[in-house]
Parts: sequence; structure tokens; C-alpha cells
Amino acid sequence: MVYSLMWTAEEAKYLKAVLHWQETASSDDEKKQRQAEEDARRGQEQQRQPAGEFRILVIGDRGTGKTALLTRFSQGTFQASNQNHPSHSNNERGCRHPITLDITSTSTSTTARKAQPEPCQTYLLDALEFPSQHLLSSPLLAQALRITEAAVLVYSVRDRASFRLAQGLAEFMREYFSPFPYPTTTTSADGGDGGGEVDKGRVYPVLLVGTKCDLQEAAAEEAEERAVSFAEGAKAAQGMKMPGSVSDVPFLEVSARTGEGVERVFQVVGEEVLRVRRAVRARREQAERERMMRDLMEITKSGEGAEGGRKRFSLWRALEVAFGRRRALVGR
Repeated sequence: MVYSLMWTAEEAKYLKAVLHWQETASSDDEKKQRQAEEDARRGQEQQRQPAGEFRILVIGDRGTGKTALLTRFSQGTFQASNQNHPSHSNNERGCRHPITLDITSTSTSTTARKAQPEPCQTYLLDALEFPSQHLLSSPLLAQALRITEAAVLVYSVRDRASFRLAQGLAEFMREYFSPFPYPTTTTSADGGDGGGEVDKGRVYPVLLVGTKCDLQEAAAEEAEERAVSFAEGAKAAQGMKMPGSVSDVPFLEVSARTGEGVERVFQVVGEEVLRVRRAVRARREQAERERMMRDLMEITKSGEGAEGGRKRFSLWRALEVAFGRRRALVGR
């Protein structure tokens, strides 16, 4: 072998086995390294003191990969739906997991952006998975909407029926949150008892997510053709604009198998929740300032003497606090 470039059959077999072992070992090492880096990142997120928390709803047809999506997000692992695994079953009804959000991307005013000392903060996300067997129960669905701040609407790109169901659920949500009588003949969202009136006009962000986009990664026995194109999903999201929202419903395609896009799903929905919270707070503060101005005008018209002067002074002080604080922040 020293003086020849020709290999015997036994030598070739040995070298082939060695090279194959080295390639496999290298691939396994890379996977372990990626998993270790992911675990370290998640550990750092969990150690941070959360700036707040929010609760979202994950909803869709049976078999669309809702539990796999939550398992990949919270634990960084994937288990096929036909495999029984403790980590998979633990997330069948949801999960609680920290997530880091870019606060500057959710601010609509220069004042709020300058007042925020850190561009990124960690929040605790409480994700509830709605049971597929109760999708036709209007009272249960209305209750789930009532206790959450946003929804991740899930369908499988391999199942057109799940896509149609997602569109129907979006229609239900639009009717439930619509501040005006909805032009349909359906019953009320809460089963007709009027309890849903408290949510009329509430801004409720929705994110449309197409799962199982890893058609090339799936095993041969699991491989299926795409039933819903990316363009169809994007077009459907454009038609799902929710009451009070100023933008279209965001749309993403993800894979719980590979992890592609999973983290982004919860970042987007978290940013939408924070944006709505800030808008609601700004409207509330504006309404309070307008009320105080009206009270001041009434006192100015009718209040004379020392008592009227004291009331005017108190209102002016309150207005100074409300307006002066904002002017100071803008000037920084």
C-alpha cells in the first residue's frame, strides 16, 4: 500500500467506514453544540426579571401542530404527533415561557422611545392552547377570547380544510370584537347571553401561522404535497383585519420540526400586544386630560371666590403634572 495508489477491497472497506464515522460524529457534534447554545440562551432569558407578562391564545384545527409549536418554542425540541413524549404532553394545554422583545419596535411615539432605558426587555408569555374538540363551542371560544390579549391562528400548509377553518375562526373573532352590529345572521359569540358585550370594540391582535412548511425535511413516509401556497396564506391574512386594528393581520409560515420561524411567531404577537397596550394607555391619558380641561372650564365659568380659586389651583396643578411630565420627557 505504501508504493501504490490502488486499494485492496479490505482497505477500501476500512477507509470508507472510518470516513463515514468521522462525518457522522461531526454532524452529531454540531447538533449538540447548537442545542447547548440554545439551552444557554434560554437559561439566560429565564434568569432575567420579566418586565411584565401577557396571555395569548393558540388555536387551530386538530393535527395542525399547535402542541409541537409550543414545545419547540418553550423547550427547543420536536416530537412528531404520533410519538408519545412527556415534553409533548406537557404542552398540550399551553406553556409559560420568557421571551425577549424589542421595545423600540412597539413604540409609536418619540416620547415613549426616549423614556425606555433598554431597547430589549424580557416578558413572560402565557400561551393557552384551545382544545380542538371544542372549536364548535361558541361559549367556550368566547371565554378563551375574553381572558387573552391576542391569538395565534394556526393551520397546516398540507391541509386545506384546516386553512378554511382558520378563516372561519377569524370571521368569528371579527364578529365577537366588532363594536357595531355585525352583518350576519349568526348567534352572539357567547351563546346569546350578552356577556360578550364587554369585549365589543376591544382591539385584539391576530397572527396567522401556516405550520409544517418543512416539506423537504419530512420523512418519506410523512411527506405530503403542499395544499395551501404561501401566496394564499398571505392573501387570507390581508382579509382578516380585526376591528380597531390599523394594519393587516401578520402572516408567517413555520416549521416546528426544524424550528424555522417559531421564535418569530411569539415575538410578533408579543410586540402586537405591547403596541395595543400603549395605544390604549395613550387614549386613556388623552381622555383624562380632556376631562380635566372640561372641569376646569366649568369651574372657571361658575366658581367665584376663594373656593373657586382653590379648585382652579388644584386642577391647574393636576394639568401641570399631566402635561409638564410629557414636555420634560420630550425635551430630554
